[in-house]
Amino acid sequence: MTFSSDVREEVAHLPIERACCRSTFLAAALRGAGSLHLTGGGHMHGEVDVGNHAVGRLLLVILREEGATCGVRAYTPERLGASQRVLLVLSENAASTAALQRAGVIDADGRPQPFVDEGLLQRSCCRVTALRGAFAVGGTVSPPGRAPLLELRTHDLVFANVLAKCAASMEIPLRVRERPRWAEVMTRQRGAVQDLLTVIGAESAALDVAEDDVVRSARADANRRANFDTANLSRQVLAARSQLQAIATLHEAGVLSSLPVVLRGTAQLRLDHPELTLAELSLVANVARPTLAARLRRLIAEAEAHG
Repeated sequence: MTFSSDVREEVAHLPIERACCRSTFLAAALRGAGSLHLTGGGHMHGEVDVGNHAVGRLLLVILREEGATCGVRAYTPERLGASQRVLLVLSENAASTAALQRAGVIDADGRPQPFVDEGLLQRSCCRVTALRGAFAVGGTVSPPGRAPLLELRTHDLVFANVLAKCAASMEIPLRVRERPRWAEVMTRQRGAVQDLLTVIGAESAALDVAEDDVVRSARADANRRANFDTANLSRQVLAARSQLQAIATLHEAGVLSSLPVVLRGTAQLRLDHPELTLAELSLVANVARPTLAARLRRLIAEAEAHG
């Protein structure tokens, strides 16, 4: 199973107790994975095609609680590597039609309509359920260790904007994008991915994302420290090499013995301890670090003057 499948499995086992939330979940499922079909005699029935058995069972329970009846069929698409899917076919009866009307999918005359229930935005439980239902049937999320990406697909742009508003009410920024055959809300922000997974009840997945974030931060901090130490060590090695070359130049020019005592002492100190850093050398000499650095710079300047 993929990480997205694990998240769908997790949210599908969460109970939906309130009647308003059942209708909201059904609305999100129908607008993300549902379709309406006209049959002979002007009749119509709805279908929901989902890729997770747990989600299919949850939808079946909700439909029955809503009074609708439906048939269930598991099938495997013909495309290579496809996993088994679940198809729920609503019966052509008054109870099923009423369930579709309560979900806001069709109007009183049985015609498809865009999502118009603005009351959803007034109920926090339904806002959460709308996001949960949208992910259950049409959501994907990148696994830990990959670049963060979470997407919720739906059939129409209107409902995609509704989902974005639901997330915005919980301070989770989602971006709406319209595609040729669907619309989606998405985010590439790691914090938004983690927050949304937590909101829809996928706490295990949210913890996996948070753990990956901690590991990434620790690794990045360790790399920064290692790079800093490596760069600092390189600078120290180059500085010591320059100082030793300057002392050799002064010695070859025969002017080292004529330098002031403090400079001769500094030169001998560096010759005796070529491997020490400036800080370590200042401790050995019992001289302040800035003072010792100034003396070493004077040695280099003298070497350049006699080079």
